[in-house]
Amino acid sequence: MRTEILMPKLGLTMTQGTVMEWLKKVGDPVSKGEILFTVENDKAVVEVESPAEGILQEILVPPGGTQEVGKPVAYLSSTAVPTHSVAFAQSESSAYSPTPAEGKAPSPGETHIVPETPAYRGAAANSAAFAQSESSAYSESAAYIPASPLAKRLARENRIDLSTVRGTGPEGAVVERDLVQLLRQSPSSSLPSREAAPPTAAQPASQPRFPTAAPEVTPSEGAPLGQAASPPTGTSTIHTLTPFQIRAAERMVQSWTTIPQFTLWVDVEINALEDFLQALKDKGKSVSFTVLLAKFLALTLKQYPLLNASWRGQGAVEMYSHIHVGIATDTPLGLFVPVLKDCGIKPIQALQEEWQELSRRGKEGKLAPTDLSGGTITLTNLGMFGVKRFQAIVNPPQVAILSVGERRRIPREADPLSFISVIEFGLSADHRVVDGAYGARFLKSFKEALESPLLTLASIV
Repeated sequence: MRTEILMPKLGLTMTQGTVMEWLKKVGDPVSKGEILFTVENDKAVVEVESPAEGILQEILVPPGGTQEVGKPVAYLSSTAVPTHSVAFAQSESSAYSPTPAEGKAPSPGETHIVPETPAYRGAAANSAAFAQSESSAYSESAAYIPASPLAKRLARENRIDLSTVRGTGPEGAVVERDLVQLLRQSPSSSLPSREAAPPTAAQPASQPRFPTAAPEVTPSEGAPLGQAASPPTGTSTIHTLTPFQIRAAERMVQSWTTIPQFTLWVDVEINALEDFLQALKDKGKSVSFTVLLAKFLALTLKQYPLLNASWRGQGAVEMYSHIHVGIATDTPLGLFVPVLKDCGIKPIQALQEEWQELSRRGKEGKLAPTDLSGGTITLTNLGMFGVKRFQAIVNPPQVAILSVGERRRIPREADPLSFISVIEFGLSADHRVVDGAYGARFLKSFKEALESPLLTLASIV
């Protein structure tokens, strides 16, 4: 009996997914609920569990390959794996086995099907010898070197042995930036290049998803009309975005071109807030500055419901009774916005525990779609990079986003010899929903809440 492993639907808007990594190879036993492969969609990289127990019989979509939601990516079998499938697994191709020659019938009993996707058509152009050398070169090492799914994909596509790469991720894991830095340092000379068969009309050659060096044509200065330009003097690279990055880019273009947004800034003295954090720490209840900001943001939003809302078009605004704060977070896999749920009603300590778990999953590249969905407003902080202020872009369909700048020490107006801690906060908002006066009143209330934290918290007891 054979069981189909389908591309799961990991979000309401997901129509296809990219297989990042297979954690099992053909012929391996698989238990129900065991992590079988990882998938990247427009929100995150997600681990996918096996829906049944059996033997991995066939892999239809290789790492880097894309499949539509609901279509098969592999097959499980309750019986032994056929000999041809085992041979298929031994050539790293759990995905890259060449297709039968044109007009030649498959061997008796062969069930391997290569789907018509660009990744497979390009891979089919490679010889079996290349597939075997690719396997010995880096698929084995990648299996035993801790690395993020994106790092493994880049290593595979650029023929890099992960055991030679120094990891800078959590616990020394190799992450995407390590491969990016290595490739930029040696764009053409020291890194082995992939020798693929030349493309044909019916079978285009595969293109690596990571940038490869390409000559940059530059016009010669002062060359007489009609004469050839000087030889190229530099190189350029083309970087292909991941599905998540493409979706994020589309949303930013949508925001900037369709939302009439404005930004207001205000300086907030945070001495009392710092004293409050220190008092919590002294009592063994350490709370991060991020969580405290999310809590005070939620408490202030209760007075300004139009900022905790979504624009639905045709003059309709959906306002929420719950307050889910999305927090822009820099992770080894890029920028993500995990959502801290119910900030308006949960105790600070409960929010802190949830944020620690979200942060851990973000660093490990294990944020699930549910961790990234449902936000009603966004908080973004660049203060740790020395940025005093910045204009954050509204994340549609949300109405507002709050930016956090650098903590600064400035002299008190009444006593120039003493100093206070100040942070500049910025509110970017959708002018279709709120006007400048509404936003200014919100910032004034938010400033008062942060400058008198004990009084603010006492008001909700």
